[in-house]
Amino acid sequence: MNKLRRWGQVLLIVCMVLMILYFITRNFFLQKAFNHIAKKLKGEYQTEISLTELRFKGFAGIEIKNLAIVTEQQDTLLIVDSMYVRPDLFRLLIGKIRLKEARVKNASLFLVCRDSSCNYQAFLQRKRNETEQISPERNYAALLSSIMNKAFDIVPQEADFKNINVRYTNEDKEDKINFPSFVSSDQHVEGSLINLADSSQWNLAGSFSQRNRTFDFKIYPEDSKKSNVPLLQSLVKANCRFDSLHCVLSEYSHSRGRVELSGNVSVDHFFLQHPKISDEPVGIDHADFSFNIHVGKNYFGLDSSSFVQLNKMVVRPVFEYLNDESKKYELKVSIDQLPANDFFTSLPSGMFDEVEGVEADGTLQYSLCFKLDSSQPDSLVFNSTMKKEKFRLKNGGRENLLKMNGEFMYSVYENDKFVRSFMVGSSNPGFTPIEQVSPYFKNAVMTSEDGSFFFHNGFNEDAFRKSIAANYKAGKFVRGGSTISMQLIKNVFLTRHKTIARKVEEALMVWLIESNRLCSKERMFEVYLNIIELGPGIYGIGEASKFYFNKRPGELNLAESVFLASLLPRPKWFKYSFDEQGNLKPYFADYYRVVANFLLKKDLISQVEYDQLRPHVELKGLAKNFVVITDSIPKTEEEPGEQ
Repeated sequence: MNKLRRWGQVLLIVCMVLMILYFITRNFFLQKAFNHIAKKLKGEYQTEISLTELRFKGFAGIEIKNLAIVTEQQDTLLIVDSMYVRPDLFRLLIGKIRLKEARVKNASLFLVCRDSSCNYQAFLQRKRNETEQISPERNYAALLSSIMNKAFDIVPQEADFKNINVRYTNEDKEDKINFPSFVSSDQHVEGSLINLADSSQWNLAGSFSQRNRTFDFKIYPEDSKKSNVPLLQSLVKANCRFDSLHCVLSEYSHSRGRVELSGNVSVDHFFLQHPKISDEPVGIDHADFSFNIHVGKNYFGLDSSSFVQLNKMVVRPVFEYLNDESKKYELKVSIDQLPANDFFTSLPSGMFDEVEGVEADGTLQYSLCFKLDSSQPDSLVFNSTMKKEKFRLKNGGRENLLKMNGEFMYSVYENDKFVRSFMVGSSNPGFTPIEQVSPYFKNAVMTSEDGSFFFHNGFNEDAFRKSIAANYKAGKFVRGGSTISMQLIKNVFLTRHKTIARKVEEALMVWLIESNRLCSKERMFEVYLNIIELGPGIYGIGEASKFYFNKRPGELNLAESVFLASLLPRPKWFKYSFDEQGNLKPYFADYYRVVANFLLKKDLISQVEYDQLRPHVELKGLAKNFVVITDSIPKTEEEPGEQ
């Protein structure tokens, strides 16, 4: 007992000595740490940091007064009047930082961009370089775990922020945001944000656990009808508003080299407008995303227990990515069977304008399966199926889906600008019934654009698979997978403005028209041949036959038909197709050979016609006045055809 007592006394003395040394030397080491940070900021980020007071307050708290960070160009990046932080001292002793408490009063962050340069660019550039140095064999689970732990360690459990201002300036645009108050405690998180541009206020309430790595936040505006999410317009040219956004991270674990995240995100009365998504604001009454994410050393994915509730529609996405000897992607999406009316009413408003108001009996169910191995892109799997039971369309919605069955007015747009309108039907002298069009031209068009048009239901999955594989191998868009049906629906019913919404709506309208036989294949092909662009201001085979050859469509020979079909992807390029002698340029020989081989194989032309076919035509119409003799196509004239 005496020995234990003596050892206890020695230990107490040692602790007292260490405590005295700690209080004597702590300000010295604090200043040394600050100098190290200042040197690093100046050397790596070209920024100066200054302050008027830096000292310990209490046992482990650090107080800072009048902190300022200024860039090399003398742009002020950050100003803080007073700040108090209290790290976890025991974790600090082992080289790890965790903030237990933070108080900030009167701080301003200035983000300035001018002449394609931003005062915070050096910090982002540094991160990008670090990312580039990471090995392709990086451990995804370790990387995510590191990011999550650092984020939770930096965000203090106890916080009190007052009057925090953010100003973002980009050329002549300026956004100002003020955080009057943000308070976090063991039990509750509460804060507010004021967007000074429109005087709107946003509130945040919920809970946060630094120890358990979980949070439960609800964000909502005081007035959802006039409150757009701050900064989005300036940063990504998007406007977004909602009644409430609820974000929950309910579970985070890292065990045996595997990270798992579970949570939920729900939003009410959500609206988003962005030019690449849709021409109109996209709206959703209610959406709920429940997720279970798993991440390993060389893989990550979204498992089958995850789901998205979109109004009355339940979507179940499953995603897997594996970076092993090759990169493997797998995506499965299924929509639970539901009444057809519920399917259409659950679609986001503003994204499916032309089918808005569609009513139908029966049920619908959708499934998608996509698999890609980077080492074998040509063997990718793509299957998309919409199943229907007792489906019957009762109301075609805003757009009359049956209009192609009769005469209708067709409007032409180029780059979203109106060009002209004309009737598609017998009242138009230029309209050509399908039986009066040369079989050579009809067959050449189907060979070039969609050889299985009369046999598929609007979608050619084999062509789409080949398109994805070709684009993946090239690393850019080089081949489309659109069918004649898809091109026709796009031109007749939809805007030519390229948005995500238009492509999705195009697919849905093709399915509605083709799968429910709202228009016959023959009539669809007839309409297509009478509206396709085949030159500058030339629409339909009737106008094209006269413009190029001063003939009626039924009089076109094989060589002329193949030439006209070759114009479909790029109708205005025809004027650069001839050499100084008036002959088609050499590259047409390959096109003629491919088309002729297909026509012969399908017994659509005879062997004699095949042997006699030459890549040669003689322009006899007004087109000959537009021909430009040149060795190449000027870049300013390039008009890649959209598929």
